[in-house]
Amino acid sequence: MRLFKKIREICIIGLGRFGSAIAEQLLCDRDNNIRIALIDKDEKHLLPFKNEVDSIYIADSAERKALESLNIDQFDAVIVATSDNIEVVAALVEIGVKKIIARATSKRHANVLKQIGVNSIISPEEEAGKRVALIVANPSFTANSEMIAEIQDGYVTGTVVVTNPSIIDKKIRDIGFRNKHFVSVELVKRGSESFLPDGEFIIKSGDLLTFVGMTENVTKVFEFCTKK
Repeated sequence: MRLFKKIREICIIGLGRFGSAIAEQLLCDRDNNIRIALIDKDEKHLLPFKNEVDSIYIADSAERKALESLNIDQFDAVIVATSDNIEVVAALVEIGVKKIIARATSKRHANVLKQIGVNSIISPEEEAGKRVALIVANPSFTANSEMIAEIQDGYVTGTVVVTNPSIIDKKIRDIGFRNKHFVSVELVKRGSESFLPDGEFIIKSGDLLTFVGMTENVTKVFEFCTKK
């Protein structure tokens, strides 16, 4: 089944290292149907993106009037990438922003953000710690650590490009990802198109497959998919 994506309006507040990394990642995929707006009170943080994104604003995001003047409530999601973000988040909640994603620097900070009304919380430091633990506990994870992310309780999601000629032009059902490799194929990206595959879906060379499964199984299926 093909996924038809509508254009989504995303706003990133705070273009320090973390916010800039998010913006750069979104800009890497030109087929993601996302329009990006950036807000920072320091113009120098915005200058590197002035010709890359749809709009940039120099504003103090802790000021509700400044956010309202930008019609911040019209965005599909607002990412608050600053670490000192309580006042910013409070202003966004008061305005009625539909989805707020905010950075937390500690568990206490995360709890406060939840109480205020944040939909999703990101902790870069905690995620980095989890990744290091995965690498130490699973040696085979190291080679693919940039493409795999932990979900919970030993389960990970990962994406890999198919190059193994033995599975090209074969149905997912016949390859046996679930029965032999104990992973599920959740998404296939082919060029600019994305698909939610069933067992009859035929794999092509260069397809980008997203798997979910236990760490060991996902790393093994990565090796299987990339055999020459």
